[in-house]
Parts: sequence; C-alpha cells; structure tokens
Amino acid sequence: MGTFLRLLVLLAALTVLSPGSARAEWLQARSGHFTIYSEDNEKKLRDFAEKLEKFDFLLRHVTGVDDPEAGSPVHVYLLANEAKVKGLARNPDIGGFYTTSDRFAYAVLARGEKDGAFDFGAQEILFHEYTHHFMLHHFPAAYPAWYVEGFAEFFSTVKFPRDGSIEFGHIPVARVPGLVLGSIYPLKELFARDTEGLKRADGDRYYGTAWLLVHYFQYRDSRREEFVHYLNDLAKGVPDMQLDSYFAGGLAGMERDLRAYMRQRLTMSRLAPNVATVGEIAITPVEPARAALVGDELRLMGHPRTDEFPALVASIRQTAAKFPSSAYAMALLAEAERQAEQADAALADADRAIAIDPGLSRAFGTKAQIWLERAQESGKEEDWLAARGAILKANRADMEDPVPLALFYRYHAMRGGPMPEVAYDGLYKAYGLLPQNPDYRLALVHALAAKGDYAAASRLLDPLAYSPHASEGRDMALQLKAQFDAAAKGKGISAAP
Repeated sequence: MGTFLRLLVLLAALTVLSPGSARAEWLQARSGHFTIYSEDNEKKLRDFAEKLEKFDFLLRHVTGVDDPEAGSPVHVYLLANEAKVKGLARNPDIGGFYTTSDRFAYAVLARGEKDGAFDFGAQEILFHEYTHHFMLHHFPAAYPAWYVEGFAEFFSTVKFPRDGSIEFGHIPVARVPGLVLGSIYPLKELFARDTEGLKRADGDRYYGTAWLLVHYFQYRDSRREEFVHYLNDLAKGVPDMQLDSYFAGGLAGMERDLRAYMRQRLTMSRLAPNVATVGEIAITPVEPARAALVGDELRLMGHPRTDEFPALVASIRQTAAKFPSSAYAMALLAEAERQAEQADAALADADRAIAIDPGLSRAFGTKAQIWLERAQESGKEEDWLAARGAILKANRADMEDPVPLALFYRYHAMRGGPMPEVAYDGLYKAYGLLPQNPDYRLALVHALAAKGDYAAASRLLDPLAYSPHASEGRDMALQLKAQFDAAAKGKGISAAP
C-alpha cells in the first residue's frame, strides 16, 4: 500500500480538539523577523515565536540566503477563534491569511490546534504564506504558478521534534484525499494554468501535485537539472518554450515517473538539534489602548468598503476616548479619519498624537498624506512646504518606516522637475524594507522606467505579472511588462506612467 493511501486509511478517523483556555491579556513577542500579538500565555507565545524563527532559519539554510537585511518584521496576529479570522477575511472558507499594509507584512490566524488530521492548522497556513513572503523578498522572479504554490506547500509541513531538530519534506496530510481519491493533476494542465477558478477538490489535487513535483525535484537528482534549465529559461523570458523538450520523455514521461514516485516511501529531511539560531525573543504586555484596538486596526488595514468607514471610525473614536493619553490610539484614529475623507479631524487628531509623543512617525505620515493631497489640489507653496515638513519629521522619527520614504519620492514626483537622487534612494529603501507591497514595487518600477532602465523595470514586475492568482493588478503588470520589454528592445513604444 502506497504512503499516501496508508495515510488516508490510518488518519481518516483522527481529530485533534482545540483546547479551551481562559481569557488572557494581549502579549507581544518581538524576535529578529517577527512581531507576534496573542492573548495566549507567555510560554505558548515564546514557543510559537521560537518555531517561527527556526522556520526562517530553515528557509535561509536550505536556500543559502545569508543576507542580514531582513526587511520589516512580519506581524502575526493570533486571534481567539477562526470566526474572527473569517470575518476579517470576508470569506467563510479562509482559516488564515497574509497580506501587507503600507508599513509591514502581516498574517492573521486563529490560536489553537487544527480540528482534524486533514484540516489546515494555523502553523501550516503561516508557514505556507511566510514561504511566499520569503521567496518574494529574496528570489523575486517569473516562476510558474504551480512552483510558487508547490514550494510553499513543501515548507508548510515543517515539524519541530522535542530533541530540537527541524524536519521538512513531510507529506501535507490535508492534500492526501485529493491526491489519492482524485489522482494527481495532469501535468500539461498544471504547467499551463494558475489557481484561478479551482474548486476545493481540484484545488487539493492542484496544490498536492505541485507539492509532489517540488518534492520530486528536491530528492531526484536525475530530474533536477532538467527542472533548473526550465526555470532559468522561463525567468529569462525565452520565447516559444516547448515544455516537452525540457524533460526526458516529455511531460507524459515525467507524469508516469511522478505517479510511480508517489507510490514509494517518500523521503524527508532533518536538521540536527541546536543547528538553528533563534536569537533573543522579548515578550511584553501590549499597552491597553493597543490591545483594545487590535480588531479595529486589522479592519482598517483590510481596506474597508466606503460604507464601512462610519462605523469603523466611530468605534476607534469611542475606544480612543477611553485612553486619552495614548498616542497610538490618536494616531490610529487620525489614519482612519484620513481614509474616511475626514481630513480636518485627521489633522487635529494627528496633532494630538504628536503632542503626546513628538516622535510618532505614523502621525506625521498621516499629516504628510493629507497635505500632499491638499497641495496637489491647491498648488499653494505653503501646502507643499507643510507636506515636505511632515515627511521629513516622519522620517527622522523612524528611519525604518517605509511610508515617509515613499512619500518623499511621491512629493517630488507630484511637484515635477528633476528628481533628486536622494528621493530615488528613499524609494529604493522603502521597497527594500517591504518588497512584498505591490504599491512600493510599482512605484520603483515606474521610477526605473522614468530613468530609462526598462529592462530592470520589467524584471521587477515579474512577481506581479506571474502571480499564481488572477487579479486586475496582474493584468496591469503584464501589460506594463510588454511595454517595457518593447521599449528595452528599442521598438519605440513609450512606457506610459
């Protein structure tokens, strides 16, 4: 009996019940690559933070990344239950999600164990999404959709035995039913499509087969060179690639080999105990105002609809009134008011936040965005000066905040005239801190195109243009990429901003 079928038979009846826990205060864990918020007890939070740092170490170890520049830490919010996560995601089928704000990438998950052996746990979801985050930071390129998802699936099942070792390459049990009962996804279709429109059963087959292929190429030397050749040509944009020519026996031959591989006992890998470097983990209580506003801040970062803003602003304002000495609460209220087009109120509350904490970058950033909008409309020099002054103060308050860095470039772009080199430097740094944010990536793309470096602009678009998930942003990136490629070849096609 094959490994997958044995798993299906042995695990079908198993369930893992989520343990109940008393309500606790919000705690924050800070480590080298993560900032985690949770109401769990300190020991559980520290254990979780250590696992995340070990996971980051594993990715760096396996991929050979020794770059100390980690970018902005990923924020992880562990909520009390999945219902809250689904509400924030506006999707009843999502148990956790990852996205970016304008300051950091963040993930939202439910605490506790998964309900059953064939369900996805919070840890697996986070590891999958963080692998995407890591790939986009260190290896942005034109990867096929199946490889992006298969690579993330491969690392989603990492385990941490009690002896301190790290195991990876395990079978993603949640994909087993789709692979065993529905068989592997046909490779010609897998290579040709993205994840758009996949139903649950087909999705399990698609993701499961993508995982199986990555596992296959990881542990089968005979096929690895073929795969690397294929990926390199794809990244170079080699025209008219014939898939069958890259693999011995074509895709049909590789599919036969893959089916045989699935029936074997599959290999997994292990890092010896104490190899991973975790670093310091600092756990502190979350200030009461911030703890009370976790849900509202997540809703604000989730791009509320226009009709949702009145209730959201009112909720934040009500909570902020309970904490009149909290600069954080006032700054968050100012951001909400600005997005709700209540500019005067936003400026007033940003000033209140600054009066409490004169070094609060996000309050100055809110003021800068409002003054930029006003200056663009009025053209008045005093409005431009107010915007520039707020940007500089925001940057001085926190030089690792990407918002004022990007706003400084935007300020000069809006004013017109020659772009100072320091503005390019700021935009480069904003992108370097958070390359996962599509707005910063696109801003840098247009900056490179404006300097005439169309080839670099085109390459920078690759992760957006070849995203596994269909979107208007992907369509736009593909169109821009075609324009830049043509301009780089000297065909005279202008690259419109």
